[in-house]
Amino acid sequence: MSRVGCCIDNGPMEGWQGIIKEMRVILHPQVASYDELNDSICKTIDYYINEDPQKRFNGLTAGEMRKEAMKGNIKNCPIAPNHRIEKYWQKIHEKKIREAKKSSADY
Repeated sequence: MSRVGCCIDNGPMEGWQGIIKEMRVILHPQVASYDELNDSICKTIDYYINEDPQKRFNGLTAGEMRKEAMKGNIKNCPIAPNHRIEKYWQKIHEKKIREAKKSSADY
């Protein structure tokens, strides 16, 4: 659930869940019970993190990328910025400034 009640915050997680769902169907197409489904989802997430090299990470897996970032070896994240989200947060920031000025003018 979004902290500000806006779907733009949920977009990255929704996209990742879609990727995992698609990968699970390909990696584990035959699922007959809840336990098998749960196991296949866990295995798919493990595959995504530890075995799936990604172009946006220059061939590293998500887990390798995180380890390098935690060591401080990665200065700039190769993921392109989302300008729509940046504009959204800029509007929120500007609104807060306007409200702060308005409330200080009331005193």
